[in-house]
Amino acid sequence: MTSRKTGPMAGKTVLVTGGTAGIGRATALGLATMGAHLAITGRDRERTDDAAREIRAVGGGQADVFVADLSSQTEVRRLAVEVLQTYPRIDVLVNNVGGYWNTRHVTADGLEHTFALNHLAPFLLTNLLLGRLTQNAPARVVTVSSNAQAMGRIDFDDLQGETSYSGARAYNQSKLANLLFTYELARRLPAGASTTRPPRPDSGG
Repeated sequence: MTSRKTGPMAGKTVLVTGGTAGIGRATALGLATMGAHLAITGRDRERTDDAAREIRAVGGGQADVFVADLSSQTEVRRLAVEVLQTYPRIDVLVNNVGGYWNTRHVTADGLEHTFALNHLAPFLLTNLLLGRLTQNAPARVVTVSSNAQAMGRIDFDDLQGETSYSGARAYNQSKLANLLFTYELARRLPAGASTTRPPRPDSGG
């Protein structure tokens, strides 16, 4: 199949984290039909390759695969290096990866899993890729939040849920952190250097 050359996203490179299922996969498929060159991340090689094949079939263009467990900060840093080595330009970063756990467990870094994956991963990845994004302004950073953010509260006295853990509370907190990060990033970036769109509160994720 020949590569798609037309569409409103033609010539744009888009990285979607957690692009193997749900909102991430749907987002990647939609952008592919608009002509974008997609890159997706996933934890499992087989599932990520499967999603990439569907994206190529639907969009008629490129869909690259990066395998990484973004709950690990080492893996986030490795992913950023690979992405920067692969693409001379990045036009859109979609921070979609996330999860929900009823019971508390920690990552390889000793961080509470929900906060590590849902907030710290997009925070770190965005900052590691920000130079490349701003070089190609106007670029976009889209972080998928949820209407759960409205019930969230940042508990600085127990940020990692060590004293008291609730899956819902941890998830709500992480989604509120996504929203606050997005607004602060937009505030700090020079006008015209990049446009960072706050996530829609009803977008799920």
